[in-house]
Amino acid sequence: MTGRSLFRVLRWVGMAAVIPVLWACQARSLERPELKPEMIYGKTFQQTVNRNVDMLFLVDDSSSMRLSQDNLNRNFPRFMTTLQAAPQGLPNIHVAVISSDMGAGDGSVSGCNTTGGKQGIFQYTPRGTCTASGLQDGATYISDIAGTRNYTGMLQDVFTCIAALGESGCGFEHQFASMLRALGADGQGPPAENQGFLRPDAYLAIILITNEDDCSATPGVPLFDIGSNRDIASQLGPPQNFRCNEFGHLCDGVHPSRLAPNNDMTQTIPYASCESNDREGYLLGAIDTANRIKALKADPSQIIVAAIQGPATPYVVGFRAPQTTDMSCGAASCPWPIIRHSCGADDDTVVGFADPGVRISQFVGEFGDNGAVLPICVDSFAASLERIAMLINAQLQPPCIGSRVAHKVNSDEFDCTVVSHTSNGTGGTIDATVPSCASTNPPNTPPCWSLTPGGTCTGTMPSTVTVSTDPNLPPSTAQNATVNCALCDPLFPDATKMCP
Repeated sequence: MTGRSLFRVLRWVGMAAVIPVLWACQARSLERPELKPEMIYGKTFQQTVNRNVDMLFLVDDSSSMRLSQDNLNRNFPRFMTTLQAAPQGLPNIHVAVISSDMGAGDGSVSGCNTTGGKQGIFQYTPRGTCTASGLQDGATYISDIAGTRNYTGMLQDVFTCIAALGESGCGFEHQFASMLRALGADGQGPPAENQGFLRPDAYLAIILITNEDDCSATPGVPLFDIGSNRDIASQLGPPQNFRCNEFGHLCDGVHPSRLAPNNDMTQTIPYASCESNDREGYLLGAIDTANRIKALKADPSQIIVAAIQGPATPYVVGFRAPQTTDMSCGAASCPWPIIRHSCGADDDTVVGFADPGVRISQFVGEFGDNGAVLPICVDSFAASLERIAMLINAQLQPPCIGSRVAHKVNSDEFDCTVVSHTSNGTGGTIDATVPSCASTNPPNTPPCWSLTPGGTCTGTMPSTVTVSTDPNLPPSTAQNATVNCALCDPLFPDATKMCP
């Protein structure tokens, strides 16, 4: 054995001799550590059964929207019926209406005033043939929470009275800007009339009904100038809606062209792939707008967005005779560009028409499975409104527990605590402990809670938590509840709690 090898052996033998000495100096005894029973409760399931939903309806009130507004109001009861069909009845809801009218530039555009349109302020006054909305004095949106309502009559009648906004709004629709302003997501805080609508814990549902794409100009960009931009050769082109397409979209990587091939107004230019032009800053970005809306919630999955609108395709640029004399292209009459409708037709007296909703489709798509783009060129919005209500209801399903729930010691009852939270009508809540359905006399007497194995839940021994509605509350209301359940820890089995 070499000297180096002998040194290695002596070194390890020496360390082996030292280690027990060190341990003896630092440990009083070598007793087996005791496992404390409370380690079983190392994981706690906590989930709020949240029944609060704030619903914001954006209604395009530009010209040509009468048929769509009538369609919405005619089928809104279907929306309410679907919401009420949820297992626990109608959610605790706020419902508000805003317009797409945010003005356009300095007010020189016909139909777009100098005060910036309706500025995202909730619309709550009676419209059309309706003379009284049913809202209480001072109310600017509908509220129906745990039996406390700020209106008289039927909710659907109140909505249809305030949602028929007419067709006098600005033709350069600002759907993004109006939403951001209404909810204070533009960094300025919501208007005074909108205060109190957005609840921190509530789900947020945004529903847009519009037949044109968003044209929310970035502040400071003179997109709507019609003083120096009046013909085909000017920087922004003719004073018409095609500016929203040319500068708001990129199609096949470029701006859709305003120039007719050979100055022939019978020509068309189809595009295969169009997206929101979020790169150049002419209009508010679709992705940035979605991110601002998401930032309203600590959990963005609490947001549902749906748009009843024109499909993004087909996307075809056509041409027409200029509205004023225009020889700037070198021809006697320079064709002006128009975007062809992606559904319907000008003379359709049943479903109307709509233009490609490229930017709004992209905005909605940012919300994944919580987003839905639905057709506007249909004779009934019933199916679309039903789908939106079902999207909302899906968010309100009973919570899932993905692991085995412990039982109380030597008991058949699960070790859970459920506390209900009911509005007291003055902004506060009344909290009350809810018993398990197995412990009530007779069993399953509401309000009570129960665990159902499986269901739509996944995991190891999954369960669905169900909290039944208090029968003493009005039938249209549902309680919020906080559920806490002790879970079995597979590392620490305990037969007394049925934890293998």
